[in-house]
Amino acid sequence: MLYFALGAGVLVLSIAFRLAAVFRLTIPLLYALIVPTLFHSWFYSHQALAEGIWYAMLALVLLSWVISLVRKVSAIIGQYRCDRADMELFASRVREARRNGETAVRMDGLWD
Repeated sequence: MLYFALGAGVLVLSIAFRLAAVFRLTIPLLYALIVPTLFHSWFYSHQALAEGIWYAMLALVLLSWVISLVRKVSAIIGQYRCDRADMELFASRVREARRNGETAVRMDGLWD
């Protein structure tokens, strides 16, 4: 029974650390586990400071999420603008080919 409980505990910790790594919460998780356990007297005598440090770490993680989201959205918008410019260039080349009575459209320089 002890081995089962120990194995289940290790499994739960493994899953927790994998999820923490995915969400960039590894350092706050380690802090939340280690500081109250190993530095028990300091933690409870300076509880406001210890919790403030933990909240600051969570705020930094949240800031990194926001920065990643802004970069992702910016990349999507930039790709949309580039595709839109390519479509406009292609449409102008089609209009130019029709005006000149050509059946072929120049494709050079459209898609890099």
